[in-house]
Amino acid sequence: MLPHARDENGFSLVEVLVTIVIVGVTFSALLGGLVTTITVSSLHRKQATADSVARSAAEWVKDSVANPYANCGGAGAYSLSGLQKPSGYAASITSVEYWDGTLPAAGTAYSLDGHMGSSCPGGGDKGVQRITISVTSSDGQAQETVQVLKRVIP
Repeated sequence: MLPHARDENGFSLVEVLVTIVIVGVTFSALLGGLVTTITVSSLHRKQATADSVARSAAEWVKDSVANPYANCGGAGAYSLSGLQKPSGYAASITSVEYWDGTLPAAGTAYSLDGHMGSSCPGGGDKGVQRITISVTSSDGQAQETVQVLKRVIP
């Protein structure tokens, strides 16, 4: 056998480098997708928890025993102090609006938004309040707001 006709088994340096690049790009893509999935899952969990806390706070405010109706009471008139919430979440009552007592005209559409105001109407509270509750996660990534209509129970 001639010395220049040797059998050269194996891979060349170029083939090995191309293989390493392809494996590296594939691994990077998979790792990027995994990181994105974990981030989105964490954000979704925080938003779902904030929603749950906001709904619990709404039920707490509607409870006439824990929070009796406060005639012309502002945001400080209702308390969330007994509300159970996970650590890292804060709930607060951001506003109380008052109904002006205007009844709908027969046969017309009635929008409550046009009949709610931030100050108690002259002549006193008309018996319906719209209370806005806001819940925020400590890192600020999740925020939920709910509104509750509370009425006086005669």
